[in-house]
Amino acid sequence: MSKIARTPIDTWLLLIVLSLVGLGSVILFSASFSRAEVYFGDPLFFYNRNLFNLAVGLGLMLILSQIPYQFWLRFSLWVGVVVIIALLAVLHPSLSMEKLGSGRWLKHVPFQPSESVKLALAIILARYYARIGGLKSQYWHGFMVPCLLLILFAGLIVLEKDLGGPLVVFGVVFCMMLVAGVKKSHLMTFVTLIPVIVALIAYYKHRVSRILGWDNPWLYPRDEGYNIIHSYYAFAGGGVSGTGIGLGQQKHFFLPMPHTDYIFSVLGEELGLIGVIAVSVLFLLLASRGLSIAMSAKTSGGYYLAVGAVLTILVPALINMMVSLSIIPAKGLPLPFFSYGGSSLVVSLAAMGILLNVSGQTLKDGVKTRSEGAVRLDSAPMTVATYGR
Repeated sequence: MSKIARTPIDTWLLLIVLSLVGLGSVILFSASFSRAEVYFGDPLFFYNRNLFNLAVGLGLMLILSQIPYQFWLRFSLWVGVVVIIALLAVLHPSLSMEKLGSGRWLKHVPFQPSESVKLALAIILARYYARIGGLKSQYWHGFMVPCLLLILFAGLIVLEKDLGGPLVVFGVVFCMMLVAGVKKSHLMTFVTLIPVIVALIAYYKHRVSRILGWDNPWLYPRDEGYNIIHSYYAFAGGGVSGTGIGLGQQKHFFLPMPHTDYIFSVLGEELGLIGVIAVSVLFLLLASRGLSIAMSAKTSGGYYLAVGAVLTILVPALINMMVSLSIIPAKGLPLPFFSYGGSSLVVSLAAMGILLNVSGQTLKDGVKTRSEGAVRLDSAPMTVATYGR
């Protein structure tokens, strides 16, 4: 009997992911132990749950690293259908549970379907753009079809009273359009969405208040500007080298949501500017390695899928960091690999598992071609004809 060929593991990508996950676990414990002790009587409450989610996520990442990425491309339509069913399920009161004023979680399964939308759309668009080839430059094929998909998925998330999720989904789809070569004039059509966004913000008073607080937090120090001010205090208190792990003060019931939305502020206080730069560099290294994998992929489907997997991490990471630094108005989004939340962590690691397989196939085929004295794989052109092989 012949042995099943295993896909090689990209060591550099794995080291980057494990570095982010390891540092994230340390910061999460530091950010959460005081609240966990007060609310649950156990300082390890959030940390232990995160370790379980981490184990599930890492196991899934390793499994997906061995499943040919062509499988996900081939069944991308069904991936989308499953995610849509899950999004519809949380809209039904008997199937969902509400947290912080919005029903985004499945009641009997500890999972937030909206977190999976970014990865599902990355898979769908990877197959779509690989299949249409030169039609990407046409308005209908290159822009409108992906835009309709965006409206469908983002609209279902908006119904959950969530504007942060659609923002991430929009970022992923927009960047994939750019990478695919959609005309800039076509992308300008998104300007027409501005009135819709303004209407969605104006419909809920708390969203208007967030923008007012972001514009001048010192006018609203006890309500709309409270989060931003204490995030400022966290970064200012950290200085260059930080207060040290566990020694930050803002997480002790000053900074809201220190273990989720504002965990980057906790990191800034305890590890200082050095820590902020180090984490930013790790995310940049992830982006660099991911794009290198994409450029070396042997098919156009693998190329787009690798880009999409990277975007599922970078887009929410960038938004979370910008919120913590008050570059954009406050929006509750997790920092991948750092924030508490099983759905975010598992989906992020699943994306990395798919990316590992894209890279692994290139590494495996590269070894074969080198042994045969052939041309390097990464110099071979990607064509629609090779997609899905």
